[in-house]
Amino acid sequence: MIFDLFRKKKADDKEPSLPAPLNLRLGGAVELDLLPFQMIQQQLNLTLPSGVQTIEAIGIIDLGGGASLCRFYTADDGFFQISTTGGFETQHINDIKLFVFEQTENLASQSGVNLWAGENGKIGQTGFTLNTTQYERVWDSEVTGKIEPVQFTETVYSSDKNTATYDVDHLAMLYQRRIPDSEHYEYLLSSLEFTSEDEATAVVSVGIDLEISSMSIM
Repeated sequence: MIFDLFRKKKADDKEPSLPAPLNLRLGGAVELDLLPFQMIQQQLNLTLPSGVQTIEAIGIIDLGGGASLCRFYTADDGFFQISTTGGFETQHINDIKLFVFEQTENLASQSGVNLWAGENGKIGQTGFTLNTTQYERVWDSEVTGKIEPVQFTETVYSSDKNTATYDVDHLAMLYQRRIPDSEHYEYLLSSLEFTSEDEATAVVSVGIDLEISSMSIM
């Protein structure tokens, strides 16, 4: 799994009580009805997953002010991301997205890090190009020119009892594009991820919006 690259041990490995919006949980599974996106698959940059998606890890991001991101990583190198405010019950859900990992690059030097998150780095620019497709910045889209990447820390819990809980520090930015001849958007999440002082990985994930009605949770 891709998230194995990001492992960083924590001092406290007690059994946690994890949030479970929509009853998503470690060892659980999701089957998706993606027919609207299957009809426009050739216009997407992400490969739509098929079959039952098993949840093998959970990432929790505290954004402050009662806002959280919960990420449910699957065996197919993707993750469900649920944005909530004020709780984890269905009425507190703001947004659900499915992301699939598109690119990863291990960075072994400061120059490599600067290419992604430096003064003129890719993350935070007004646009991001992937496979000749242009995406426009979502966060602070009204600001002209490059902005600083958004910083947050994700705590990751694995279904594998032999895998310790670990933290991932992110420098990230969200981009989007309107899919031609469609009411749907495709998203690109660009992130520089640190698991130690000398280990960084640049990750590009591509995603779509999900409706609760498209998810059969087991």
